[in-house]
Amino acid sequence: MGAAVLAAALAVLRERGYAGFAVEAVAARAGTTKAAVRRRWPVRQGLVIDALAAVVATPPAPDNDCTRCDLTDSVLLLARALQEELPRGVLAPLLADCAADPALHRRLVDTLIEPSRTAAATAVRRALDRRELRPETDPELFTDLLASTVYQRALFGAAPVDRATAGRLVDLLLRGVAVDFDRLVEISRLPRTARAAAHPR
Repeated sequence: MGAAVLAAALAVLRERGYAGFAVEAVAARAGTTKAAVRRRWPVRQGLVIDALAAVVATPPAPDNDCTRCDLTDSVLLLARALQEELPRGVLAPLLADCAADPALHRRLVDTLIEPSRTAAATAVRRALDRRELRPETDPELFTDLLASTVYQRALFGAAPVDRATAGRLVDLLLRGVAVDFDRLVEISRLPRTARAAAHPR
């Protein structure tokens, strides 16, 4: 029953959006009752989070042996999760609905946001380990800066983040924290097999 309900919930979200989401419609589509759904998901926000979790992938951290490439890919992973995998127009009202309940809010973040953010944070730490970012760089804060443009566009309906936008964002930030930005640009243009030897030792 659980899988059928989650599939039905996702279909209702795609068809009606968050504002039109109703447990009755989910139950009817899944061939069960509202009471049965409520027993497992007492609040509709929990049902929505679990339904969305079924389509949000947990990505591996980018590892191209290239800081500039990895960080650009990290931004795109965040954008894919929020702009492509989730139905449009669902995240912002869901986030608002969960704001008053700390447990629901934490569950939303852990389920829908944290996996792609963790992949980005790993890429930032690898860049620090290669000594290609200034040693005083705060990896968590830098990850937040990478993610903030994606979150802003996903929540407020601005233009989606594509590869060109992600690249411009990464270059803007790297100019502030890279030990040698021009060198990172050179490495990003090398063939994948030649990058490891080009990093500073």
